[in-house]
Amino acid sequence: MVKIICPDGEERHIDDIYEVEYEHFPPVVIKALIAGRGKKRKRGNKKPRFGVTRLTGPCLRRSYYDLVEEVPITLNKLWIFARGHAIHNFFQEHLDETENEIFLSHDFGLFDAIGYVDVLSDNVMYEFKTTQSIPEKPKIDHIMQIQSYYSMLDPEKQSEIKKLCIVYFSLNKIKTYEVPKLNMLNYLEARGSVLANSLKISSPPPREESYICNYCDFKDICFKRDKDL
Repeated sequence: MVKIICPDGEERHIDDIYEVEYEHFPPVVIKALIAGRGKKRKRGNKKPRFGVTRLTGPCLRRSYYDLVEEVPITLNKLWIFARGHAIHNFFQEHLDETENEIFLSHDFGLFDAIGYVDVLSDNVMYEFKTTQSIPEKPKIDHIMQIQSYYSMLDPEKQSEIKKLCIVYFSLNKIKTYEVPKLNMLNYLEARGSVLANSLKISSPPPREESYICNYCDFKDICFKRDKDL
């Protein structure tokens, strides 16, 4: 059951969000923000499929909770997601269809890893990120994400790739970083195996603590359950 944290501080089911009028969020804006939001898809007893970002993110425990828990989301966070989709759609409209959103999948036996390359043009792989401010250097999880996509290409296509680039978009600036080409398959297999086993036994993997814990949607669940053990 997807819930939204409304501007008045109340949690409401996505179907009930229109029952109250909110300042700064007219119905037409809300309709666009929640479009396509619904129940999480469940794959039953099929082999797990993990998006690469779940495996290259800073904490596997957060990835685990994101798969098994539902936490309410704010309209402001939905707007952040929408901005990222807007950038992606912009390039879909203006580039040849053979250049953008290339789907990748790799079978690791215990699980599959999947991902989408934002743009692959002239044998340069691009990953696009929207941000409030441009970082002084590319974030490590973004680096590992594009390196993982590169690793999931077949060897022939890998040999053709000239470089990997992360492009950051803020409201008033664009900056591109080139990152080295590395094979991430062993890393993905190790991380994915831990996550797949945790799901199988219904027990979260160890917490990977960092400053990001302060901003994690699952902070309360994560730390409370450790205290309860």
